[in-house]
Amino acid sequence: MRIFITLLSMITLILGCSDFDNFYRQRNARILNKGSTVVAKVGGEEITKGDLVKSLETLPPNQRMIYLSSPQRLKEYLDSYINQMVLYKEAEREGIDRREDIKESLERYRRRLLIQALSQEAINQKISEKDIENYYRQNPKDLEEIRISHIFIKIDPAKGITKDKARAKADIVAKRAKSGERFENLVNEFSDDPVSKKRGGDIGYISRGRLSPEFENKIFSLKEGEISDPIETENGFHIIKVTEGAKIPPLDQVKGRIEIELKKKVFSEYTKRLREKMGVEIFEDNLKEISVR
Repeated sequence: MRIFITLLSMITLILGCSDFDNFYRQRNARILNKGSTVVAKVGGEEITKGDLVKSLETLPPNQRMIYLSSPQRLKEYLDSYINQMVLYKEAEREGIDRREDIKESLERYRRRLLIQALSQEAINQKISEKDIENYYRQNPKDLEEIRISHIFIKIDPAKGITKDKARAKADIVAKRAKSGERFENLVNEFSDDPVSKKRGGDIGYISRGRLSPEFENKIFSLKEGEISDPIETENGFHIIKVTEGAKIPPLDQVKGRIEIELKKKVFSEYTKRLREKMGVEIFEDNLKEISVR
């Protein structure tokens, strides 16, 4: 799943930076056309403009732009490139590539690279506008969002705030909020969340699927203006106020979310077919015997 999320993040980044990439390619067309021009040598091995451009293309767009912003910055990148070459050559000369731990790491990297490449091929399938529209019509509850503010009471044993003390404090604050005291004033007085505290407790819009099911169900069951009882989480207690009730955003605002969900479905179906094809068995009794020390 982590690999899948990483791939989706990479795809989003690539799509979002397409304008810069076009600018970058146009700006460096002259360099690419003279890619065989030598810019440095390491021993007898040449480094060409083409080598440097290919290496730059592996960087995130913002880093790439920095190195291309001036001859001095480009020289810094070349120095870094040369340092990597000399370190690699020295590691080979010392036989580090033959060490067992390095072989194992290389094999793990190879496996990860192959998995990522195949996974990306699986989710690169074009999602049609019709598929997106159908999902929007058929899954309205999954697309709901709600705007909330909160007061967070933190459990902090280092400061003597045990779970019981935090719960008792949260109960008092929730009662005061429900009795009609201004929520923003209670946020300012009691909340342990410094970020939302600056905004009167406002967290913004929360979409379904972002929180744990238990927390999410409690929030989405509240009506606009309603205040929750303290909701326990691992780090403390949240008192929630719904400032805008649950609603379904317009299609154009959630197209991206829908496309990701459909790509997840494509990937899930693809791995399911592979598991059936290869014959996967899980021995749950043996799994229970595993313990982490």
